[in-house]
Amino acid sequence: MRPAMLVLSLLLLAAGCGQKGALYLRDNPPAGVRPPKPEVYTPLPYPKEAGEDESAGGAKK
Repeated sequence: MRPAMLVLSLLLLAAGCGQKGALYLRDNPPAGVRPPKPEVYTPLPYPKEAGEDESAGGAKK
């Protein structure tokens, strides 16, 4: 009986580890909770045009 109580207490301890509140889906948060907005996507600029002396891959002839 004692090993069963030890296993049960360890399972209950592990189940509550790190949880700070009710879990919810990001699309449907509870009232009063605002999820942080994601960063705005900024496209990268095109690379500079390769000159006549340079190839597109940067390798020399």
